[in-house]
Amino acid sequence: MFRLLSIMIECISSAVFVIPAVLLWQYKIAKQKNFHKLLMLLIFLFYIIAICSVTGIPTVDTLNTIDFSINIIPFKEIINSPVEYIKNSILNIILFIPVGFLLPVIWKEYDSFKKTAFTGLILSVIIEILQIFTFRLTDIDDIITNTLGTVLGYCIAKIILTCVSYKIVKISNDNAIKNESIIILMLAFLISFLLKPLVSNSLWEILLESSLWEQIR
Repeated sequence: MFRLLSIMIECISSAVFVIPAVLLWQYKIAKQKNFHKLLMLLIFLFYIIAICSVTGIPTVDTLNTIDFSINIIPFKEIINSPVEYIKNSILNIILFIPVGFLLPVIWKEYDSFKKTAFTGLILSVIIEILQIFTFRLTDIDDIITNTLGTVLGYCIAKIILTCVSYKIVKISNDNAIKNESIIILMLAFLISFLLKPLVSNSLWEILLESSLWEQIR
């Protein structure tokens, strides 16, 4: 319950910046007056920000520690706690399925299996590196399972797009700015790291002082 509440607050806080930023990008910079593309960009941005929240990516006001708890030996923990390891691996795979699904749906350049898988890998590596600045373990297994989730999402997208005439794909790529996906990803991290705390801290203060918090806790 608390985790869902936390994600909801993070997304609401991000919406203050995400929606104007995407509108500015779509209609003024990219000059693509396409509601379907706008909707998909919003979904993608909010999902990346949700991933940042779930994985505990630090924000500008929590970047005050360095923890070099790093595991570079694959599958080491499966021996110590196989049930917990399998559970976490499945959750990591599920977490990144939408990444692999949305990339080829929104951008034609991600028709490439290699590019989609590589992007999922790099995104996972960035998240794990940033976790050095939290109290979370930076784990090679997370990178493997996240990348596997991206690959699975890509396969699901290709199956669906092969069977269904998907309008968004047909109209979202013709006038796309080069490296638009990278710009959108950078925007997601910028909002999550720098801007979101400006709103989320205030929302948490209001929640903690309300009677609702007692019921939730």
